[in-house]
Amino acid sequence: MSSGLHRPPRILEQRKKLPPSSTFTALERSSGWQFRFDLQESNVTTFHPKSGDITRKWYVIDATDVVLGRLAVTAADLLRGKGKPTFAPNVDCGDNVIIINADKVHISSNKRDREMRYRHSGYPGGLKSMTLGRSLELNPERVIEEAVRGMMPQNKLSNASVKKLRVFAGSEHPYAAQKPETYEIKQVAQ
Repeated sequence: MSSGLHRPPRILEQRKKLPPSSTFTALERSSGWQFRFDLQESNVTTFHPKSGDITRKWYVIDATDVVLGRLAVTAADLLRGKGKPTFAPNVDCGDNVIIINADKVHISSNKRDREMRYRHSGYPGGLKSMTLGRSLELNPERVIEEAVRGMMPQNKLSNASVKKLRVFAGSEHPYAAQKPETYEIKQVAQ
C-alpha cells in the first residue's frame, strides 16, 4: 500500500562475543572498552562517614564589609562540610560557624530600600512587611540567619546543620573557649 520505492530490509551486523574477563591480557585490559570489566573486579569501596569519623572545627567569620550573599554561601558551605574530603550529602559532617559584626554587612546596590522582608502571623490580615535596611537596623542577626538558611538545601539535615550557626551583631562572642579559627572570605574590593 505504500507508493514509491521499496526499501530492502536492514541487515544488522552481528556483535562480537567477548570472552570472559579472566582471559584478557594486560594489553587488552588497558584499552577503554574493557573498563566495565575492571570495575567488577576492583576491591575499591566507597567511604561512608559515620558519626565517630566526623571532627568538627569552629570558625569565626567577620562580616564587616562582606556582601550578604557571599557571606551566606560561605557559611552554608562550612555548615554542610562541603570542603571536607569526607563530605557526604546524607551525613551532617559540617563545622560550627560564628559570624561577628553582623550589623556591618554590605548590601549591594540599592537593596536596603528596595528589597522587602515579609512575615505572616497566620491570622487574616497578619502580613507584616519592612525593608531590608530597616530589618538590618532592628535585628541584623536574623537577616543573616535567614540568608544562610536560604542557601542550604531544604531538608531535615539542613535544619540540624543551621543550629550550628551563631550570629552576633557586635565583635564579641562567648565562644572563645572553643578556640575558633578565623575564616577569611576572599572578595573583590568594594
